[in-house]
Amino acid sequence: MNANCTTMIPLSTSKALRISMIYNLTVALIGLPLFTWASWKLWKGTFAKMFHKNIRFIIQMHLFGFILHCCGRIVLHSLDLYNYMLSDPCEMIPNIYRCFIFRLMYNSGMWITTCTAIPLIIERSIATHLRGRYENKYTWLGMLAFLQPCLAAVPLYFAYANLKFDGVFMPYCSIYKPGSPTIANINSVVAIVSQILARGIFGYLFHLNKKYRTIMQNSNLSTRFQLEQNKNSFHCLKIYANTSTIFLVTQIGSFMLLLDASREMYWQNYLALMELNCQFPAYGILTIGLVTYRIAKVRNQIHSNLNAQRNLDGKHAYFLNFNQQIGTEQSKF
Repeated sequence: MNANCTTMIPLSTSKALRISMIYNLTVALIGLPLFTWASWKLWKGTFAKMFHKNIRFIIQMHLFGFILHCCGRIVLHSLDLYNYMLSDPCEMIPNIYRCFIFRLMYNSGMWITTCTAIPLIIERSIATHLRGRYENKYTWLGMLAFLQPCLAAVPLYFAYANLKFDGVFMPYCSIYKPGSPTIANINSVVAIVSQILARGIFGYLFHLNKKYRTIMQNSNLSTRFQLEQNKNSFHCLKIYANTSTIFLVTQIGSFMLLLDASREMYWQNYLALMELNCQFPAYGILTIGLVTYRIAKVRNQIHSNLNAQRNLDGKHAYFLNFNQQIGTEQSKF
C-alpha cells in the first residue's frame, strides 16, 4: 500500500467527516436559493425600497458572498462525498486545480461576508452626517460595496501566498494546515477586532440618530423623512450588527482554538470539526430570517402609527395638517 492510500483511507472511511460534509452540503443547498431570493427582494420588494440604494449595494455584495461561498461548498462537498462513497481510496486524490478554484470560491465568499461591517459603518456615518440631504442622493457611494472584496483580498493573499501547484499531494482541499496556525491566527485576530470596533461604532450611530430624530421634530418634511428612514434602516441593520458580531467572534474564536488543538487530533476529525465550525450558510439563513421578521415588524408599526395619527383628531385635521406641510415645502422652490 502506497503513502497516498494510507492517507486517503482514513479520510474516505471517516464517519465524522462524512456527517460533517453531508450536514454542510444540506445547509448550503438550502441557503443558495434563499440568498438568491433575498437578492431579488432587496431590489424588487416594496419595503426594501425605503432603504437607500447605497445600503442595498452593500447588502447585495454581502449576499453575493454567501452565494459564492455556497456554490464553492456545494461542489467541493458533493465531489468529496461521491469519491468517498463510490471510488477506490487509492484513486481519489483531489485535483489541485479543482481544489484551488472551488476552495477559493468558498473562502472568498466567507471573507466578503466577514468584511461587510466596515463599508456599512462608513455608509451609515456619511448618512448620519448628511441627514436631510442624503435622501436619493450620493448614490455613487454605492461603490463602497467594492470595498468588501478589496478588504477580503488581504487575508486571502496571505492564506494563498505560499500555495504551490507542481508536485503537491493534497488529500483534502484545505489551505489551513494543522500545526501551522500563524497566518490563520493573524487573520482571525484582525477580523475579530474589526468586528467589535464596527459594532461599537454602529451602536454610537444608532443612538446618535435617535437623538437627532428627537431634537429635529420641527424640521422640514424632507429632513424628518430622512431621519425616519435612517431610524428604520438602523432598526433593521441592528439585527445584522448583533448576529454578525456574536457569530464571527464565536466562529473565529473556535477556529483559533481548533487550530491550536489540531496537533493532538486525528486529521480526519480535525477536518470534520473545521468544516462544521464554518457555519456561514447557517448564519446567513438565520440573519435573513431575523431581518425579514424585523422588516415586517417595522412595516406593521409604521401602518399602526399612521392610522393612529390619522384618527387622532379626525381625518379632516390629519389631511389639513398634511396639506399645510406640502404647501410649506412647495413655497421654498
